Amino acid sequence: MFVRSLHTSDFRNLREVAYTPHPRVNVIFGDNGQGKTNLIESIFLLATQRSFRRSKLDDLVRFGCEKAEVIARICHGEVERRLAVQILTRPSRKIALCDGKSARSSDYFQGVHVVLFAPEDLLLPKGSPEERRRFLDRAIWNTCPSYLDEVRTYEQVLKSRNAVLKSMLAASGMRRRPSFGSDGELATVEHSEDSESLLSVYSEQLAVAGGRIIARRRHYLQTIAPQVEATFDRISRSGLRASLEYRPKVIGRDIEVASPSELQSILYEQLERDRKRDRIRGFTHSGPHGDDMVIGLDGRDAALHASQGQVRALVLALKITEIQHLFCLHGDPPVLLLDDVSSELDAQRNGYLFDFLRAMPSQVFITTTSPEHVKLDQDRLDVRMNHGGLWSDAVAS
Repeated sequence: MFVRSLHTSDFRNLREVAYTPHPRVNVIFGDNGQGKTNLIESIFLLATQRSFRRSKLDDLVRFGCEKAEVIARICHGEVERRLAVQILTRPSRKIALCDGKSARSSDYFQGVHVVLFAPEDLLLPKGSPEERRRFLDRAIWNTCPSYLDEVRTYEQVLKSRNAVLKSMLAASGMRRRPSFGSDGELATVEHSEDSESLLSVYSEQLAVAGGRIIARRRHYLQTIAPQVEATFDRISRSGLRASLEYRPKVIGRDIEVASPSELQSILYEQLERDRKRDRIRGFTHSGPHGDDMVIGLDGRDAALHASQGQVRALVLALKITEIQHLFCLHGDPPVLLLDDVSSELDAQRNGYLFDFLRAMPSQVFITTTSPEHVKLDQDRLDVRMNHGGLWSDAVAS
């Protein structure tokens, strides 16, 4: 896959950008705060229909505007398609189009694969479980576009189940406090049988959706773990062994060998055990929304025992493995988005990264404050970004 052309209108601070990227290396340089990351984000949004930042939908629209649009011509093999994402603020909504028409997710995402490498990723081993889940889910979605719908289904059911739990918690609080009716008589609020019944339905649906997610996450980590270990060994040359472990918040049978249907049963049993606690707290405790990916180093949690250099080597091994895995799986290199990563790596790991990028036949977009930081000299186009616009002092090599 590669991006043949890109056009943005009122996206973040990008007023109007028309960009014809190089099919190999694109270096977007400029001072901080000029919109370099926004340009990377616009490509990511087109490819995933999601932002990689924690933003409300309206935050993607330039201040004072009611609509933002990102359009690109995407080439996959001999096929060229026009993808567009429109973001409207009144009411807040997002519209995705393929060749000017609405398309099913399976059609829209066909052949569209991007891998993002941002400075935040370098905090992954020591960061929050939520960040590691996001990393894992993005990587799995690239291998299986239908995974996005599975995650959305789970999130919708989880939201509904939590709404029931919150209403039950509120009703329980009313029962504990004296409440008087209009006639002055003490009133009571009974526990709703409908709420209990609805909670059971959502538990069953959540177990089915959650079991699928756990199975996919587990399979992905088991698949890439040997390659991550080998890549880390080449990068660090330390003799230490890198490992990946999926750690769910369920107890009982061994999930490492459980079938997808068994995983659903295990999760449902856990939800039933947690029912009383969930009612007291007003939210769902167990499920893949609370699971974690543990990155290990010689059998110990890297979050607690890895040095800063080892953490960076681990993340670099993870990202390189993700890219290689996608290339092998699809036979087509993904587009690589590197947001000012080179400034966060030391000389040795930068050298390894750029050697890898030279060998990988991907289209690459790299943001940096200075183009001299990018040690790729051939098949390259440099463009300067200033005040949300691309300027004409472009340099091709």
